[in-house]
Formats: sequence, structure tokens, C-alpha cells
Amino acid sequence: METENIIQFVWFETGSNNFEFMSQWDEYSKEMKKVQAIKIQQEVGNKKNSRYLSQHSCVKDDFQFVFKTGRRSAHSPEVEMKIRQLGGYVTNQMQCTQDSKKDESKIFVFINGFGTDLELFKQFSHYRFLNIYEAYFESSNYNYILEFFVENSHTEEFMHQLKMQNRHLESGLYKECIM
Repeated sequence: METENIIQFVWFETGSNNFEFMSQWDEYSKEMKKVQAIKIQQEVGNKKNSRYLSQHSCVKDDFQFVFKTGRRSAHSPEVEMKIRQLGGYVTNQMQCTQDSKKDESKIFVFINGFGTDLELFKQFSHYRFLNIYEAYFESSNYNYILEFFVENSHTEEFMHQLKMQNRHLESGLYKECIM
């Protein structure tokens, strides 16, 4: 019997630089790293604030819908940030379990509407892999989160395909952070 995982997505937005955020991130995630696999990505191209998206994966039976603020170290300054829990998701399609390659970025697409035709997105060109996450909890912010792995030289064309859709969706271009 295969054990099902739940992926928790959390958005962070801050006006601080990457070093300050990562210092505080280490404090925040210290306890969670013991029980959950965590990936963190930084949004590319957002000039106003730094936005990060974390993915926390754990076994469904051990899932805890928490994100501790933790104790601050005297050595790392407290960084002001907005934290937005996007919810818990199960994998609908998993084409890539590896980190993105050096020459590629991730484009996340956040979709509301269970009636959304996911086949349309699968027909897009210029991506290598597509992971699809479907809301597990009713309180999740989106019905689907799509994770496209796109070669850096094709990100502009791919983002243009997204804009041509007559759907209300949010998207962002992300690079994985090295921890």
C-alpha cells in the first residue's frame, strides 16, 4: 500500500533582502525540517517585495497544518513578513520529483475552479515537466496548483501562453533557494 503525502504550500512576502529572509527562514523551519521535506523557492522579477513559496511534504497521517514562528536568535534580526497559508494538497500528477536544473525555472499557476480543464494546460508548449497538486482540504486557497519546469530561455513564451488564457489565475516565476 502506497502512503499518500500532503503538500502544504505557504507564501512569504518581505521587503528584506534574501540573506535576512533565509536567516529567519532557518529559525522558522528548524523544527519542521525534522518531520517534513521542505523546498523553498524565490519569485523572480518582483521588484517591490521579495516573495517566497515553500512546499512542505509529509505523510497524510502525520500532517500538521502549522507554521511555527519559533524563537528568534539574537544573531539574526527579525524580518517583517506576510505569511499566507495556501493550504494542503495531494498530488494529481507528478512528472518530476527532482529539483529544477540550473538552466530552468519553475512557473507556478494557482487556479480556482474544480471545473477547470487541466488538459488545456498539458497542451502548452515550452515546458519539460508538469506537476499538478489538487486541494485536499476545503479551506485550501486554490483548487489546483500547477508546477511547470520551464527552460530559462522559454519562460517569456510560456508566460505569454498563460496570459492568453481567458481564465482568472495567478502565476509566478520561481527559482529554488539553496539552503
